[in-house]
Amino acid sequence: MNRNQKKFEEIKKVLIEKLGDEVEYSKDEDGTEYLAVKKSEFWVSTTFGELVVGYGSHHTHFSEEFGNLEDGIVQAFDLLTNRIKTTKYIKGNTVFKTTVEIEYPDATLVNIGSSCLVLFPFWKKTKLEVKYDVKILENKEIEDQVNSILEI
Repeated sequence: MNRNQKKFEEIKKVLIEKLGDEVEYSKDEDGTEYLAVKKSEFWVSTTFGELVVGYGSHHTHFSEEFGNLEDGIVQAFDLLTNRIKTTKYIKGNTVFKTTVEIEYPDATLVNIGSSCLVLFPFWKKTKLEVKYDVKILENKEIEDQVNSILEI
């Protein structure tokens, strides 16, 4: 078992301990494992030597090879312990851009992903639709466990 798989297993333990039946787990035939939190867009997977942390369709790959595996652990728990702001940019009936940001307690926003369409009705007026998802866990509840996962 490589390091990213060990960290994935530890994340899985923490989530099941804190959220119980709200956690969905699955494993594909190729060995890829997935965790998701019900009624949330948060998910994490481990595959081919990488830890993938996502929210909705936006995701980031982390690994020892990239030198950012610890950043993936931090981002996963930041997504769970902070509000998430999703902004949809709409022209006519077309969502042409979506941005997902983590909102920290000091009101700092960190963009974790944006997606855009190439073809959209650019001549129409832009409307914004902003949605805030509440935090899933309190930071205090899991701080010690996160630190121990980072030390593995």
